[in-house]
Amino acid sequence: MPGTRKPSPPPEPQLAFAAQLRELRRRTLKEPTEEALARRMGCGRSTVSAILNGRRFPNWEHTASFVEACGGKAGEWKDHWLRARRQIDQLREGLPASTPVPLAHPPIECDAMLAARWYRNNREFYEAASERVRQARSEIRVTYTRRYPPTQYTTRASAEYFEAILGWAAQDSDDERCVRRIIGVPEHDGVADRDMLAWARQHHEASKHILSYEASVLRWTAAADGLNMALIDESAVFLAFSGGPRQKLNGFSVEDPTFMSYFAAYFEQLWAALQPLGTYLGTLDPGREGDGMPA
Repeated sequence: MPGTRKPSPPPEPQLAFAAQLRELRRRTLKEPTEEALARRMGCGRSTVSAILNGRRFPNWEHTASFVEACGGKAGEWKDHWLRARRQIDQLREGLPASTPVPLAHPPIECDAMLAARWYRNNREFYEAASERVRQARSEIRVTYTRRYPPTQYTTRASAEYFEAILGWAAQDSDDERCVRRIIGVPEHDGVADRDMLAWARQHHEASKHILSYEASVLRWTAAADGLNMALIDESAVFLAFSGGPRQKLNGFSVEDPTFMSYFAAYFEQLWAALQPLGTYLGTLDPGREGDGMPA
């Protein structure tokens, strides 16, 4: 609606703290539902959802109840919670750009060295990512920010990767599974790329009936591919690097909850500021649909 201001995205420390709470929840022997957490925390389910999505920073009582409901020790989180709250307050007060605000670190034991698995080419990367997608338990977050639509990358491995994600989202399951995809739509002088726009419409039609699948649009103005990632459950991070020839792509993956938390916080920050794919497509001028002009 013209003149309507979008809400500001949550501050990064708040998103990072929410990512760590979600991680703690997933690491429990039996992942509690939002309803069960709400009962134990003495609040409504909407409050739990807002905390887990990073839209609300919890008070200490809710934080302690949440940690204990997930089998953790509340005392181990007090300093972490205080640090995150202090960082949020500092950002809201407008720290000078030169003043560093360190990200909050969770009380999670991990090795100092990360073990990365490297993929030399398109096939190796997409085959490994497809296999990990099929093993997912509850959540997949992915980005696609490239200069050309997926239909112009014709390798079998890349096609199977996209099919695997939609297939996983569409499966009948008792699990609370969720897929969120950020689609970068290239723009030139305010006009969406015609090929990408055509693919986006096809993708929306193919996926809009899948209740556990959501897509949002990032309007992409750079004349280059972005860094693309796939975040699977609480620990698997796949990072892809592309450029030059259309089929050229390599990357690596890391299985580490702390490493994941930084990329998860970045994803949530982007997601909070974007339009759903269907809404974006609905804003285009029907009279100039082929030109990708906004209404």
